[in-house]
Amino acid sequence: MPPATTLLLVPPALLVLAALLGMCLRAAAPDAGRPAAAGAAWLALAVLVAAWFGGGRPAQDLTAGFTVAGAPLVVRVDALTVHLWLVVLTPVALLLTFQRRTGDQAALGALTAASALATLAAGSVLMTAFGLATTAGLVLVLLRSEDLTGTRSYWAALTGAWLLLAWTAVLLQVTSGTSAYGAVPVTALHVPLLVPLAAAAVLCSGLLPWRTWVSDAWSGPRLEAGTLAVALLVPVGFSPLVRAYGLGAGVLPSQQLNAALTFLGALAALGAAVRAQSAASRRAFLAEAVPLGAGVVLLALGLGTPLGMVAGLASLAGVGAAAGLAPLAADGRGPVVGAAVAVLVGVPPAVIFGGWLLASQAAVEAGGAAAFVGLVGGAAWVIAVAGASRWPRLPLTEPEVEPAPSPYGAAAGLAVALAAGIGLTALLALLTIPAAAEVMPATGRLARPAVLPADILGAGTLSVSTASGGWASALLGGPLVVIGVAAAAAVRAVRGRAAAGAVVPSDSAPEPLFSTPFAGLPEGAAAWFRAMRLPEQYRSLLRPSLLERAGSGPPWFWVLVTAALVFAVTR
Repeated sequence: MPPATTLLLVPPALLVLAALLGMCLRAAAPDAGRPAAAGAAWLALAVLVAAWFGGGRPAQDLTAGFTVAGAPLVVRVDALTVHLWLVVLTPVALLLTFQRRTGDQAALGALTAASALATLAAGSVLMTAFGLATTAGLVLVLLRSEDLTGTRSYWAALTGAWLLLAWTAVLLQVTSGTSAYGAVPVTALHVPLLVPLAAAAVLCSGLLPWRTWVSDAWSGPRLEAGTLAVALLVPVGFSPLVRAYGLGAGVLPSQQLNAALTFLGALAALGAAVRAQSAASRRAFLAEAVPLGAGVVLLALGLGTPLGMVAGLASLAGVGAAAGLAPLAADGRGPVVGAAVAVLVGVPPAVIFGGWLLASQAAVEAGGAAAFVGLVGGAAWVIAVAGASRWPRLPLTEPEVEPAPSPYGAAAGLAVALAAGIGLTALLALLTIPAAAEVMPATGRLARPAVLPADILGAGTLSVSTASGGWASALLGGPLVVIGVAAAAAVRAVRGRAAAGAVVPSDSAPEPLFSTPFAGLPEGAAAWFRAMRLPEQYRSLLRPSLLERAGSGPPWFWVLVTAALVFAVTR
């Protein structure tokens, strides 16, 4: 194994080591898990960047000498894996550093992050299903440690997601003999295989027009476990859908499936924007930041074009920035938090804005109905930006909630989002476009040009250039950041530190731009199902005690019954 490839496997190992260290030192130093987990996350980021960009950027499939459930253990290390790892590690490092959590919670969070990295590096659909089940189980332990009642929607969604993914893996194993991303024959990929895989991605990432577990993660009394779950599982949910393009040599087997994914992504973004503008509290507003960006990611990925793939991966980087920034801005005050809220809804020059704009351009260039669906995504962005005007007057969370995270956390998250936006062209050239080329090669089933930096980036990699227009991220973002910092400093100097950007929240939320349609309908339907009761005369059919009593008869009787059933079935 090349040394560069060996170094690329170090980040998850560092997180596992930090988790073990925190657990072993629990008796002597109960809080040792938190600095160990945070340090391991930042070190993993540094090792990942150094190993990939300093080691020749190898792309390999590593197969272990043993099997898991009869399938070989395959690890795929390529540009897409590195891109997804950066999307996960960046918010995880921020949250483990600046959110308040105990040493045990930090150690378990580091172990869960390592499981998520292993899932993203899985080289087959079967290993991805196993990894998703493991990561979701560890996240459930984190959630249950904070709230014993608020995990029902999460449990249902993630259980359905990994079962659907396992179903897809079994179908691939039966029809093609393998579920490895690099070995499945192109002819084996059909719509019946892609539908459960896409459904798994939708459930895992919360890509529905109504409120999902991703938003419900913000409804608990504390934010630590829920927001970490969002940062880990939303990219994990997108991973098999992105890899599906590689299975099909750059295309999905049905244009109708592409259209459905694009339309669902637009509806998910629009639903999140509508919920955000009618939010009753600041937390409820921030809870829609990740669903808003995730809808744009699905919209771009569903286009099925090289630019759409690049836009989707760039928007996924924005989702990672939002997952790390939004929790650190919760319950905070001041100009930094106000700037963070503006960045989360897609105000330039942050990476979230760059992903939105690139996705809109990809939709326009795709033409046909996709261009009109892109307008729906644009409408979602306008509604979200308009809804952010209600933020200063939204009430804060209840006083019994845990105190807000460190004020330096929001500044660090904001700096990461702005730096990635200013350096968007470098991010696209060095990582996003190579990652898109992994799943959309030039020799695909359809005649299409290769995904090259020259097709998207301008001269000197200072601007993003597409057929529908372009912009210079560095020349646009740099002056905007300088102006914003100067304005904040001037306000502090004139009005004083306490009054800078101070806004008094109201006791009740201000009127939204418009009422949310079908508000409360999913919750009402769930309550109706829970209220259903079986009539008394039929309840004896479902009593386990009666079944146990009936099964306690003589063994010979049940042997005869079994033999009769076997005879009836084989006839």
